[in-house]
Amino acid sequence: MEMRNYIFRGIAAAVAVFTLQVALNAQRTGVREEVLDSRELGCGLDRVYDFSAVDQAGKIKGYEPFYVSHYGRHGSRYAYSPNTYKNLLDMLVEAEAQDNITAYGKELKTRLSALYEKVRYRVGDLTDRGWEQQKKMAAGMVTDYPSAFGKGSEVTACASSSIRSIMSMTSFCTELSRRAPKSEIIAHQGLEYIQFTAPNMGKNPFRYKGPESVFPYSESPLEFMQRRFPEYRNMLGRMFVNPEKAVGDRDLFWTIDYIYMLAAGMNSLDEGVQADLSDIFTPEEFAAMWEVDNYMRFEEYYKYRTSCSSIIDDIVDKADARIASGSEGADLRFGHDHCLLTLFMIGDIDHFGHFPANADDLVYWFQTFRSPMAGNLQFVFYRPKRRGSSKDILVKVLLNGQIATVGDISPDDEGIYRWSDVRAFLKARTASFTIK
Repeated sequence: MEMRNYIFRGIAAAVAVFTLQVALNAQRTGVREEVLDSRELGCGLDRVYDFSAVDQAGKIKGYEPFYVSHYGRHGSRYAYSPNTYKNLLDMLVEAEAQDNITAYGKELKTRLSALYEKVRYRVGDLTDRGWEQQKKMAAGMVTDYPSAFGKGSEVTACASSSIRSIMSMTSFCTELSRRAPKSEIIAHQGLEYIQFTAPNMGKNPFRYKGPESVFPYSESPLEFMQRRFPEYRNMLGRMFVNPEKAVGDRDLFWTIDYIYMLAAGMNSLDEGVQADLSDIFTPEEFAAMWEVDNYMRFEEYYKYRTSCSSIIDDIVDKADARIASGSEGADLRFGHDHCLLTLFMIGDIDHFGHFPANADDLVYWFQTFRSPMAGNLQFVFYRPKRRGSSKDILVKVLLNGQIATVGDISPDDEGIYRWSDVRAFLKARTASFTIK
């Protein structure tokens, strides 16, 4: 009977949440126009972090920042899959041997061959640009919140097992130690920390279990692409005399998406390595293909809400411990876009937790370009300057350096929340995705 009641409550809660999500209006309009006007946004997950973004919240009267909780994506990198660099090149080589290549295809093959020699042994590596992004992030944190990094402050950092994440953590902590010499900084990496960095990856023995996650849309990414971006045939037709023959028995969706990731990924590479591949897609094609990739990423990340809830729990638990001890400093976590975007969904950050009834409206809620290289989510905690005060602990939430909303909680006029409100909301959210 107890299990039956539990299942009934879970189904009822899921139906209620879905009804609420569908009923809400789209949060961000004009997204397609934004992407069409900005190739940078169209690069999606390969967008480079925008350091010009400014936190609009000023100083809080009577309060001081004392603690920062950070989850950050690694910095700019080479493509994470060798297929990104190799798939199209292999197709062009085969097509030339079969007399199935156009004049443009031959010229493109020359460019890709030169690029491949530069990147073939660097797949997944952090670029110099990525290293510098993390340094700049660390410098900005100390500059913005100096009272959190004074004498006696403690900073802990952990990274996923990915080398680019470890190198990102190394860059960040190295710069932090230079900017905040009075802070004690300890960095960790290992299976013990997987729940805080990349709990959805690999054979994680600590992975949370949860209710079944049913994808809300009926179309596969391939079906979505064929409907929303039928022009992929024109793109291939510029390279190949017979595009279908060139694709052969390759997976059609991944063939096109690898080409998109190849073109978008030039954004992340260092000068001297990049190739100009901006002519592979027209601006309209590139914007449409971003939407296709965006849909595919949502399909993948949607199911991570259960496993990645452990990161939110860690943010809450470590914040509680800092508040109780009165200690200053930061907790830093370095991972990946699939975790960062999932955290936005779990925490309903800037309404990422909602999704529309129509898959074509997904772009108004979920945008991969909001998890750029070095993208991050920060909780900045404030306490009264007068020790012993009974005033609430306050928190502001920053998405890539800009004030963000948390669910439907009401902040003050500058976007600042009471931690007690945010804490209760986050705990309720993770409880809805997990069985503990």
